[in-house]
Amino acid sequence: MSETANLSNSASDLLAGYKPPKGSYDELLDSNGRPREHWKRILNDLAGLAPQQRVSATRAAAMLQLEHEVAYITDGAAPRTWHLDTLPLIIAPQDWAKLSSGLTQRAELLNALLADIYGEQSLLKNGQLPAPLVFANPDFIPLCHGHQRRDRFLLQFLAFDVARAPDGSWWVLSQRTEAPAGIGYALEHRLITSRALPNQFNAHNLHRLAGFFRAIAEHFAQIGDQNRSVVLTGGPDQPDYFEHALIGRYLGYPVVESADLTVRDHRVFLKTLEGLERVDLIIRRIASETCDPLELRSAPRRGIAGLLHAARTASVVIANAIGSGVVESDALLSFMPGLCQQLLGQPLELPSIASWWCGQPGERAYVEANLDKLSLRRAFRHRGMLTAGARELQQSDPGLEAREDIEAKLRLRPYDYVGLERMKLSTVPCLDDNGQLTPAPMVMRVYVAATEDGYLVMPGGLVKISAEDVGRDVPVSKDVWVLADRQIPHDTLIRPLRAATLKRSDRDLPSKTADDLFWLGRYFERADGGVRLYRNLFLNLAGETTLGNVPVALSILTGLLVSQGRLTAARGRRAVASGNRAVEHEIWNILFDPDSPDSLGQVLGNVRRTADQVRERLSQDTWRIIDRMTSVPRLRWRTHSVSDAVNTLNDLIEGQSAVNGLIHENMTRGYGWRLLDMGRRIERAKYIIKVMRELMARTDRDVPGVLGLQLELSDSLITYRSRYQTEPQLPAVLDLVLADDSNPRSLIFQLAEMTGHMQVMPLEDLDGHLSEGQKLLVGMNTDILLADVDKLAATVSRGGKRTHLSRLLKRCEEGIDTLTSLIAQTYFSHSVGHRVTGSAIRGTPDDAV
Repeated sequence: MSETANLSNSASDLLAGYKPPKGSYDELLDSNGRPREHWKRILNDLAGLAPQQRVSATRAAAMLQLEHEVAYITDGAAPRTWHLDTLPLIIAPQDWAKLSSGLTQRAELLNALLADIYGEQSLLKNGQLPAPLVFANPDFIPLCHGHQRRDRFLLQFLAFDVARAPDGSWWVLSQRTEAPAGIGYALEHRLITSRALPNQFNAHNLHRLAGFFRAIAEHFAQIGDQNRSVVLTGGPDQPDYFEHALIGRYLGYPVVESADLTVRDHRVFLKTLEGLERVDLIIRRIASETCDPLELRSAPRRGIAGLLHAARTASVVIANAIGSGVVESDALLSFMPGLCQQLLGQPLELPSIASWWCGQPGERAYVEANLDKLSLRRAFRHRGMLTAGARELQQSDPGLEAREDIEAKLRLRPYDYVGLERMKLSTVPCLDDNGQLTPAPMVMRVYVAATEDGYLVMPGGLVKISAEDVGRDVPVSKDVWVLADRQIPHDTLIRPLRAATLKRSDRDLPSKTADDLFWLGRYFERADGGVRLYRNLFLNLAGETTLGNVPVALSILTGLLVSQGRLTAARGRRAVASGNRAVEHEIWNILFDPDSPDSLGQVLGNVRRTADQVRERLSQDTWRIIDRMTSVPRLRWRTHSVSDAVNTLNDLIEGQSAVNGLIHENMTRGYGWRLLDMGRRIERAKYIIKVMRELMARTDRDVPGVLGLQLELSDSLITYRSRYQTEPQLPAVLDLVLADDSNPRSLIFQLAEMTGHMQVMPLEDLDGHLSEGQKLLVGMNTDILLADVDKLAATVSRGGKRTHLSRLLKRCEEGIDTLTSLIAQTYFSHSVGHRVTGSAIRGTPDDAV
């Protein structure tokens, strides 16, 4: 049943300034300028809000976008958000039924066309499909010809850009079959719009999106019922990575990169902490040509060697199939009616925008004669999601504007170009910055997915509006509300898709994710150690240390920087010779010089990049603090003096402490947390060793203030004072920072924590004996426990070196370096073979790879 309502006087006032352009179909008003029936309810609701309230709803949506990090990356730039207009596009049931039927048919057609191109090629043989449309298309991959299939779907997921002609009929403007983008944004827009306009959302009888996603999940579950399913992404730098993570989170599949997967014996495996786990389904979000460096054009360190062969033998299902981009070319649009009749035996329900492929003499002549009336496009060019608004679809591609250049290109390679009609697209109402309605041309992206019952159209979509059409500097998007002609139960997008199997372990943690967590812990601790070091050096130079005005020699301060690798020995000597200001200048340059590898910007940038890789495993509170803490561009202008620098460093220490506290309190004690903490302990141990070697392993450092500086850098000064209530003395300081297992900043405490982690890691007790890593930790622990701190302090060589202490520190440093290599080799690189897991192949003779 249709939604009916009378239009209020205030709604009439709201429409007073709304003037759609003549000659185009307007979604809101009919040809007589009256609101369409299905829009009246939301118009009355909007009119009941003051303009400021409508603006507030838009601002609330923008805040939710920022909070949810709904962003898109373009041309390697920083992530950017687009403007979400909270007023949705509303579509009547009868309109949607026709559109849905036409898109379902077109999905079947494209799937059949792709199967023929990589199968019998009957269309090419009988001339119904011109050969250049396939063989001149760089998305055609001959190596995919004749590959086996598990079911009838090569295209598991499709997207179509559609719009209305002036008479209100739907037309297909483009089709996306390679790795269609945008569904995650459509899902997020639905969640945001429903929160920004909750009363209006609940008042309408709308089709919900949950059923569509549940049907996808059930279909994928049938494909990958024996083993694991994954979402394959190009990483956080990929333009639509946000939605890759969203899809993975919603379907319950790990989001992996090429380095996480490997092919052994024509089968695909996920590298996990326990070894290799069989993969049955890959939801592909990377370009076909980057999938396999062995047979395709993958860039270095991209793709999975052997993946194409695994797909050909049907040992893994890839959605969408490699090479599926061959059927998304604009040049195919004019051939769709004939192909539909040939492949499906039925007329094409939904027309395409009028197009003329220049590979045919007659069509080329028409394009040349009508260049001023047509948009000229490259037939085989990939187009980004953000560049597909109404204005962009009406324009020629860049470089195809000059007539003389076009004619030369058409003579040389006519099959590379296609002319498209410049349609007058329908307009949709948008809320401007004053809360008033303004019309703008729109394009709608609609999504279709394969299910057990055939193709299913998502009852919603993503409206895209060019920035110039609404006077903004970023594109505008909208949610799509599809009204139902029957009562729709309130479904939820967060209801579980399948019964959860209880588990309290993350043994299937992908190796790359584990590696990223390990390095995140290391980078966190490097940042923490560096910030504490710089702060104490500044305080010593300014005479503001908590030990009072006990000066520490400049040579010792610069020696610390040299020992940590922050400064060369030659620069350190020159700075000492020039006095305090020169040393301060060197520290200042290290801290704030963007070209310095040890600057705050570089160190915190490493934290940010690594945290971004594992963002799905960090809480929102943790991410907010990391985001604030790593916003390094503003650090330089905040600091004009030593006092400013110290305040900035204090802020960073507070942020790091907050992150460490949240990680400690909120992360479950799985292998991911253990590896993150292991990374922290390794870096803290190395930091402790370097500082001790510089300040306590040499007798020329036995000067006032040095032991106090050691306690400050070890964050152990308060503990020492409360315990001894005297000036720092070498044996007592050594005991506290080296061998006191109750001090969380001591070396033995780090070793004890690492020992505890290694005892429960999955590959440390395979044969019932201590692993090599455990043996190293036991040896280092034993060395420190048996050490006599009085002898360590008293045994001095002729050269002034505390030999026993230096040897102990050296053994520990070498042991930690070896342990780091063992962890990487065992859990991240899989250079040592381990037993393959996965119920489908467990117990077979070739389980061990």
